[in-house]
Amino acid sequence: MSDGSNTEGQARMGAELRFKLPIYEGPLDLLLHLIKRAELDAKDVTTSEITEQYLAYLEMLGELNLDVAGEYLVMAATLLLIKSFSLLPHPQLADQEEVEELKRDLVERLLEYQRYREAADKLAERPLLGRDVFAAPGEVPPESEQAPRLTVSLFDLVEAMGAVLKRLADKAPRDIRLRDIPVAACIPRIVGALEGGRRVEFAAIFEDAHDRALVVATFIALLELIRRRVVRAYQEVRFGPIWLERGPEELTETPA
Repeated sequence: MSDGSNTEGQARMGAELRFKLPIYEGPLDLLLHLIKRAELDAKDVTTSEITEQYLAYLEMLGELNLDVAGEYLVMAATLLLIKSFSLLPHPQLADQEEVEELKRDLVERLLEYQRYREAADKLAERPLLGRDVFAAPGEVPPESEQAPRLTVSLFDLVEAMGAVLKRLADKAPRDIRLRDIPVAACIPRIVGALEGGRRVEFAAIFEDAHDRALVVATFIALLELIRRRVVRAYQEVRFGPIWLERGPEELTETPA
């Protein structure tokens, strides 16, 4: 007969299980992502709509039991401070000027970052004809007949994951206690689904996973495979379905 205190301790450990998410994109990337989705200008970054969506995104990460870097929380605090001054009157002129300066600084940082990202994206879109050789203007590469493939960001993946979890919650009650599932155990199923040049839609990877802990662990495994370029994620239409296929790299070692 098992010890009751031991069972209680295991349940508590399961409830507190957190997954470490390696963040490869920062809060400015998230703000740009939200602005593009809302079809707003970068100068509108401090509007209530963007602030609310930013906070909702952080809440979604919490629902996924994912830890985020502190810089995301600093940005959240900045957006909330600016929002509070826009909603409530503040008699202290010095405080108001300080917040206005903070707002201008954020907009300038975002605009500058946007310029760098757009330049990098345009360079990345130029097809490679060979190793480190870009197509000349007007030159048609052999791959030009392929359907366009748009880069998928971390935020696109997290939003798609949120939709998967919502459908799972609608079908069955949420499991309060999370099991400790090794990420390595989820990798063979992902890689196997993409063998033979097959491509699958993002949600299809989770069709057989009816346990919330398994779904989240599978998602972490997928992020790791994408980071290692073992799996490629792309969209054919911006904000459209996310497709997965095998990438150029082979899996040399399995993460723990």
